[in-house]
Amino acid sequence: MEAPSDLAAWEPPAQGGTPTPPTDSPLPMYLLAQQARRAEGEERQRLAWNLNQLLEELGAQGGGRTEADAFHRLLEGGNLDGLVDADGRSCRATAVESLLALGFPYALEVRPEDLEHLKNAPVPGTRLTPPAGGPFPALAVGLGALALQVVLGLAGLVVPGGLLILQGLLTLLSLTLLTVASVGSPLYRGALALLTVVSGVGLGMVLVPDVPAGWAAGLGGLVAAFLAALRKS
Repeated sequence: MEAPSDLAAWEPPAQGGTPTPPTDSPLPMYLLAQQARRAEGEERQRLAWNLNQLLEELGAQGGGRTEADAFHRLLEGGNLDGLVDADGRSCRATAVESLLALGFPYALEVRPEDLEHLKNAPVPGTRLTPPAGGPFPALAVGLGALALQVVLGLAGLVVPGGLLILQGLLTLLSLTLLTVASVGSPLYRGALALLTVVSGVGLGMVLVPDVPAGWAAGLGGLVAAFLAALRKS
């Protein structure tokens, strides 16, 4: 692949007509990146998708110094920051993958911060959206499960016992801490671990003969712990 000798000097016009660079040069990457950064909403995602396709194609075709420098200029200039297509793929992560695909020695030139971005980039189809409402979804599920456990006891379907009472108290304590503690703090992580363990043990009581089964509170507690784990600060 051939490219103009001075890629850094080329910039797409801010307005007016849009030039059409040769398809065998790296310039379409810059053009698409600039167009995507100026766009919004679905149009931005569409252009980001097109850019990801182009980056993948260039990486799959291989190349040398010219292609590696083109990827470097895209990454170092921040041209790809914030560009994510509709599938959740980060253009920056795709550029890093394509640069790595060029192999030795160009793969060794990837900056640590770009490698870290690639490592933390969500995999398409596996993204989990934090629940809205802060701590209240987890609190509502946990308290609802405890209420159901009490109803089962009053109805005689579950024989009350000391373990069930302890499970309920520890679950309440965990939910309270998850509500008041800062997300990601040691107290929050400790409460999350406690709720997970207590709920798992409560659910496992079903398998132990002659032991009151706290399956309702256990199942609800695990769901509450999952919702709490998804929260972001």
